Amino acid sequence: MNLYQICRPLIFKMDPEVAHNAAINFLKFCPKTATLFALNRRYENLQQKLWNIDFANPIGMAAGFDKNAEAALALEKFGFGFVEVGTVTPKAQIGNDKPRIFRLEQDRAVINRLGFNNLGADNFAENIARITGQIQIPLGINIGKNKDTQEALDDYLPLLERFYQQATYITVNISSPNTKNLRDLQNENYLDGFLAAIMSKKNELKNRTQKNRPVLLKVAPDLTVAEQEKIAAIVIKNQVDGMIISNTTIDRNLNLKSAQSTETGGLSGAPLFTKSNEVLQNFYRFTEGKIPLIGVGGIASAEDAYEKIKCGASLVQIYSAFVYQGFGLVEEIKNQLSKKLKRDGFTNISQIVGLNLR
Repeated sequence: MNLYQICRPLIFKMDPEVAHNAAINFLKFCPKTATLFALNRRYENLQQKLWNIDFANPIGMAAGFDKNAEAALALEKFGFGFVEVGTVTPKAQIGNDKPRIFRLEQDRAVINRLGFNNLGADNFAENIARITGQIQIPLGINIGKNKDTQEALDDYLPLLERFYQQATYITVNISSPNTKNLRDLQNENYLDGFLAAIMSKKNELKNRTQKNRPVLLKVAPDLTVAEQEKIAAIVIKNQVDGMIISNTTIDRNLNLKSAQSTETGGLSGAPLFTKSNEVLQNFYRFTEGKIPLIGVGGIASAEDAYEKIKCGASLVQIYSAFVYQGFGLVEEIKNQLSKKLKRDGFTNISQIVGLNLR
């Protein structure tokens, strides 16, 4: 039993959002204490290069945990291969009414309807400036729109420009279910022009700064197969650098047992695993494996990560499993994943990407 498992009963007596904020503050203000027992071993067979970026391992922290880029330096010490911070919006916003985070303990899941609550781009930029030059792992920055912004590009383009040089990669988040009409941006009639504008700005910034920062699109798991195919074609057409598959789901037809399973919001955690894998496989097939995909949804073990990679993910991200198992899970997954690769006769991660579809 690790330290987190000992402390978990006490943590679970706290309101989930209070517990989350306490964790962020602990990592921010007491990083040495918070990471006292952290392990960060390197495994040669987990290393890979994507977008000309070196990843020591494929395990990342998903966006949503460190919304204001306050804890990335501490998170690095737990052995993550990369960390994604945000979602950041241009203006600070409170988000939706509380309570808005719910633990589904019987399902090892979480429902949230936070609504892009964050302190805004100015605060975020200050926090990023503090860690620039210090953080040694790839840092993704996840950008979104304010809820009252009518034209989405009015928010996304300035954010892309503002954080382009500080980020290792930028994620364009148009798939949270908790900002009204945000998922409508995935509609093919809007998405083509939207991504054309995003990638035009990216290429302008690339030429101006002489730095090539990958731009990734994060999509929902609730798209129909036909919608997935159309989005994949638009992504390839506009030469988007990669995709994150997927965000949280509004689907409740997942055999949920917990009393709070009827709460509105995005569901993450174990029940999303199979659904997100199906969407991931579809996008890998529809993009013909031409662009790297980051797989998210329900990963709680090395076996889960292995399966997600075989479904087409070059990298994976985790969030909800840390609520139940703590950050020691990162090293556990790395260790077991490395052993599993060796046991199955593979020398590196790239050999199993999309293996289920070959």
